[in-house]
Amino acid sequence: MVYLKDASTRDTTMIYQQPAKKYLISANDIIFVRILTGNPGISALYNNTPTSGFSTSLSSEADQYINGFTVNNDGNIKLPVLGQLKVKGLTLQETEQQIQRLADNYLVDATVIVRLLNYKVTVLGEVTRPGVYSHYNDRLTILEAIGKAGDITDLGDKRNIMVIRPVPEGRVTYQLDLTNKDLLTSPAFFLKPNDVIYVKPSKSKAFQINLPTMSMILSSITTIIVLAQYFDNQ
Repeated sequence: MVYLKDASTRDTTMIYQQPAKKYLISANDIIFVRILTGNPGISALYNNTPTSGFSTSLSSEADQYINGFTVNNDGNIKLPVLGQLKVKGLTLQETEQQIQRLADNYLVDATVIVRLLNYKVTVLGEVTRPGVYSHYNDRLTILEAIGKAGDITDLGDKRNIMVIRPVPEGRVTYQLDLTNKDLLTSPAFFLKPNDVIYVKPSKSKAFQINLPTMSMILSSITTIIVLAQYFDNQ
């Protein structure tokens, strides 16, 4: 079963509209903030580690938690010297602009860099490598996430994919058909941080799992019938 099998193969100029929705920062997000100047000593005062660039290790979740700024329940982050700043509901670009305005009050020729550190999605079900996958771009599609997990196995149902998305009110779910071109316009085509993708098994999986047991039962029945006929003949 192929992906997007009903998409046009003749009209290569077909455009599928997808609303451009930028991610809005929410509580418990971890933000990477660096304020760099030409003076490393001054830069170190404004950063939570004594570095003047990207030499700080962010390879693990522990590094990200220690070196990032966590958005509290009120939607604020607390920056050294600059103080508290409300970022909940803002895009990364808007947050960067706000911090830049604050930094300009104290520093000359300062450069502000803001990134989202906790962009990760969970892929479960019938994929080659289920797990939690981090992403360092602000746009990740469901096809890319499934690609990170090694693609759907032969026992997975490409027409029955569930995306579970956390929202302030709780959770919302989307049902996706990866064989249908309408996938390209779905609000779940572009994933958001902490989304969970569940690839459901195909109907044939239950049959294949139970096949050895069924074969054993049929073999036992056949053996009993043969023995019964043998003793009847005797």
